[in-house]
Amino acid sequence: MKKQITLLAGILMAVLFSFSSCQEMMVGPEVDNSNENNFRQMWEKFDSHYGLFIVKNIDWNKVYASHMPMAKAAKTDAELFSVLSSAVHFLDDKHINIYTNSPALTDYNSGENGHIPAQEGFDFKVIRENYLIEYHEESEDFGYGKLTSEIGYIRIESFQGEFSFYEKNIEKAITSLASTKGIVFDIRDHKGGSDLVSKHIASRFASSKKLFMTSRKRNGPAHDQFEAAINWFIEPAGKSQYTKPVILLTTSTTISAGETFTFAMRENANVTHMGTTTAGAFSDVIPHQLPNGWLVTIGVGDYRGSDGKSYEGIGITPKIISENKKSDVLNGVDKTLELARENLE
Repeated sequence: MKKQITLLAGILMAVLFSFSSCQEMMVGPEVDNSNENNFRQMWEKFDSHYGLFIVKNIDWNKVYASHMPMAKAAKTDAELFSVLSSAVHFLDDKHINIYTNSPALTDYNSGENGHIPAQEGFDFKVIRENYLIEYHEESEDFGYGKLTSEIGYIRIESFQGEFSFYEKNIEKAITSLASTKGIVFDIRDHKGGSDLVSKHIASRFASSKKLFMTSRKRNGPAHDQFEAAINWFIEPAGKSQYTKPVILLTTSTTISAGETFTFAMRENANVTHMGTTTAGAFSDVIPHQLPNGWLVTIGVGDYRGSDGKSYEGIGITPKIISENKKSDVLNGVDKTLELARENLE
């Protein structure tokens, strides 16, 4: 479902800017590239597609009324960028980005007041060098091994590859760790991907069928027009299930499909959620190119936990709170991992 937005935007920007260059050589109606029209088009695209106006209690018409005069008055790209950024800032949504393809203007992320900060409380290199007694790397984003002879470890950084890759390798991981007494499942740097993958992997730890999420997408011009909701369930899947204790680790950079995975894992009775609150950005996104070539990403869905609540802009809070200090990580220490290990010993 979700994707690494920065990578997606880079690919789309390259294609779209190339297409725009080709358009300049073709005869056709002149595009209104005024600052006013760029703002209008962005506002209209959100108005017709964004899925969280009601959840976030946003008066989008009020945003138009307050920002259109500023867009008309804008004289430079920097001033227009400021207007557009200010408008989407009200949505407080980490899935919303403005990509300008301009080093002078950089880019903008709504949910972090401009830019998502680098994670300071986690570094997988620390775990690889100081804690794992064995590790099998299936890809840069997927690996498994052992912290002790009895405590297993699985790390998945994204669900962005082919479904078959994750299906095959989670089978290898569970088979390899079947004799352990517990597993630490680390998604503290998870950047999203497919919800079908998150559902399947969580189901490998399930002992019964349970609802873990509902989702619906905008399908009409009114802010309350959606497709019928889809119910997402986990249930035992694969050749076998790992039903011994599991501790799931998250941080504020665990986002998108990493969060739907967290929804699913928390429904399993053998899973304990530890770490810090997740990012709070669940929805699918679509890209939209403005007349000036800038790209915006727009969340089109409304995703909720099994309790029927939306956690957009809020995130999922762990049962056990544990946050690493930057100084500890720089010294090769991961206290959250140590706590998880101790809870399984």
